Amino acid sequence: MNKQKWLIVGLSLAMAATLGVGISACGGEKEPDTPPTPTEHTHTYDAWDYDETQHWKYCDEHGTDKSNIDESTKANHSFGQDGKCECGATEGEETPDADLDTREFYVVGGGMGTLKNGTWDGPKTGFQFAKAPHKDANGNTVYTFTMELYSADEFKFIEKNAITQETDASGNSKAVWHDELVFTLPDLDVSSVTGAFARASETSDNITVLKDMDGEYEFTIRTQKDGDMKANKVEVRLVKELEPLGIESQYEMYLVGKIASKATSDWPSMLGVANVPSKCYKMELQDDEETFAIEVELSKADQWKVWNYKVGNVNAGYYPTGVEGNLSTGGGPDGWYRVTWKVGDANVTIAHAHRYTAWDYDTEEHWKKCVANDGSIDDTTRAPHDFSNGDTCECGYKQEADPNWKIDANGTFQGYEGDFENLVIPANLKVFPEALGDLFGKLNDANNYPNETNWKKVKSVTVAPGNKKFKMENGALLSADGKTLYAYFYYNTATEVTFESVETVGHSAFCYNDKLQTVNLPNAVTLNKFAFLETTAIKDLSFPKVETLTGSAIADSSATSITLESVTTMPMSSINGCNSLTTVVLGDKLKTVGASMTITQCPQLTSITVKATTPPAGVTGSFAAFCHKELKIYVPEGSVDAYKTAWKSNAAKIFAITEAVSVAPVEVAMLPEKKD
Repeated sequence: MNKQKWLIVGLSLAMAATLGVGISACGGEKEPDTPPTPTEHTHTYDAWDYDETQHWKYCDEHGTDKSNIDESTKANHSFGQDGKCECGATEGEETPDADLDTREFYVVGGGMGTLKNGTWDGPKTGFQFAKAPHKDANGNTVYTFTMELYSADEFKFIEKNAITQETDASGNSKAVWHDELVFTLPDLDVSSVTGAFARASETSDNITVLKDMDGEYEFTIRTQKDGDMKANKVEVRLVKELEPLGIESQYEMYLVGKIASKATSDWPSMLGVANVPSKCYKMELQDDEETFAIEVELSKADQWKVWNYKVGNVNAGYYPTGVEGNLSTGGGPDGWYRVTWKVGDANVTIAHAHRYTAWDYDTEEHWKKCVANDGSIDDTTRAPHDFSNGDTCECGYKQEADPNWKIDANGTFQGYEGDFENLVIPANLKVFPEALGDLFGKLNDANNYPNETNWKKVKSVTVAPGNKKFKMENGALLSADGKTLYAYFYYNTATEVTFESVETVGHSAFCYNDKLQTVNLPNAVTLNKFAFLETTAIKDLSFPKVETLTGSAIADSSATSITLESVTTMPMSSINGCNSLTTVVLGDKLKTVGASMTITQCPQLTSITVKATTPPAGVTGSFAAFCHKELKIYVPEGSVDAYKTAWKSNAAKIFAITEAVSVAPVEVAMLPEKKD
C-alpha cells in the first residue's frame, strides 16, 4: 500500500486582512467622531483568562473581547494535586500567545473509525481540532486533529467564529467576526487531494478514504489571523497503517418499512436506536462475502427499503436513497421474494423466491410445487405415495383399494379373492399375519385357498407404490428393513439363494419349493413354523446363527443333514418328517428342548450330536422318536453320565462324542491329536 506520509491540501480560510474597526468594551462598534450609542447590556463575567502567575474573569459575550475584566476576581493561581487551577491553567504552563487565532475547527462526517459515532450536524457533534498555545516559526496558529479512518469513510472540515471581510459606511474595509456561523470551508480544493483521499463526487466538497488506505492520520491546519485567506494550508500525515475492516464490521443489513408479514415492522426513526432491528428482517451475508440476502414474504401493498444498521459507517442508511425511493414487489403477486444488496452497489434486486409448499400428484407418486403456481416443482420431493397411515397419502391422494384384498382398518390381512398370476402387495397392508403366510405357503385347505396348480400360476409379485412396510428382493417378500423374510415365491427358479440381512424366517416362508438346493441365511436367528416345509430339493441345511426354532420349522424336507451351531431353544417337533435326514448337529448353546419328540419321524436319522456340556432342560420322554432304531446321541465325553441321568428315556442311545470320532472315516480319524 503506497500511502503518502504527507498530503498537502490547499485550504483557504476566510480571514480579515486587518481589524480596522474600533471595538467597544463589549464588542459594539463605534463610528469616528460619533458619541457612543448607549446600551443596556449587563456584563456577565463568566470566562477565565490568565497569565503565568494570575487569573481573572472577563465578559465573553462578544467572542474573544477581553476588555471587560472583573478586577475583584484577580488572584494568584492555586494548583491542585492534578497540577491544574480552576481557571484552566496548568502548573508550569507557558502563557499562550495573546494574538493566536481564536476560531474553532471541526471534523464532521461518518465512518467506522473515529467517525463511527460522528454526524454531519456541526460543532455540537463534531470532533474539534486542538490548538497549539504558541504560533509556529512562520507566525501561524496551528490546529491538529488525529483520527482513525477506514476505506469509504467520508468527512469534511467546518469552522466556528469565522472572519469575513466587509465594508463600513465610510467605505473602509474591516474584518467582522461571526461567532455563531458554522459553514463548510468554501476554498478547500479537494481536487488536489492525492494518495489516501479523494473527492466524494464531482459536485461535493466532502473527502472520502480510498480503498485499502485504512490508517491513523494527523491533520494540521495553519492559519494567520490577519493573513491571506488563500495562504492557509491543511497538512495530512499518516501516523500508522490499520488493518482493513471486514464486511461484517461495516454492514448489518435489514429490510425495514411497512411489511404486512411482520406485524411490528416499521421505519427506523433514527440510526442508532437499539430496539429498531427487532422490528425488521435481518439480511444474511452470503458466501461471496459481498452480498447480503434474505427470503421474505411480501405483499403487493408493502413499501420498504434496505437499511444498514452499522451506525457511523458512511454507507449506513437507506437503499435506495431518497424520499421517493421506496421498494415494492413491482406489481408481482403476494408471496416469497429473495431480496439482495451488494456492497458498493446501490441497487437492490428483488426476485420471486420459490416456496415449494403445495402438493401435486398423479396416481403413483407425489411432489411439491411452488405456491405461486407457476409450474415450478421441487424434484427432490418426488416420491411414491405413502399409505402407511391409512388409505390417504399425506399429499392428499386417496388410493383406490384393490377389491381382491381384504385389509382391515389396522392394515391387517383378512383375505384374498383375486387371481394369483400377478400379485400386487397392496399399499395399505401393514401387518403380515400367519394366515397370509398360510396363503402364500399353500398350506390351508384347498377349498379355501388355491390348490398347487393355481399356486404355480404366479408369475410376478410386486409391492404397490406407497407401501413402506414391505419390499421385494431376489424373489422374496421382505420387511422394508430386510430383516424379516415373509415368503419366497415359486416363480423364482433359482437353485441357490442368499439373504444376508435376514434375521427372522417367517411362517411358511420357503415351503413347497422343489427348486432350491441351497439356502444361505448367515445372519438368521429365528426359524418360524413351516419355514422349510416340503423343500424337496435341499440336501443340507446349515444355519450358523439360528438360536430358536418353533414347532415344525423344518418338516417333510429332503435334507440329509441339519447343523444348528448356535441354537438355544428347540420345542417339540422342531424337526420332523424328514425322510432322508441322517445327521443332526446341535451346538454347545442348546439349553431347552421339548418335553418329548423334539426330533421325530425321521426314519434314516442315525446320528444326533449335542455339544452342550450341561444337558438341555425339558426332556421327560424320548428326545428323538420314530427315527432309526440304531440312533445314537453323541454328547461331550465328560457329560455322558449327566445326560443319561437327565434324559433317562434316551440313556441307552447316549454316547461320548469321541466314540463317534473313532468310527469316522479315515480322513477324519487322522486329524491332529488333541493336546492337553
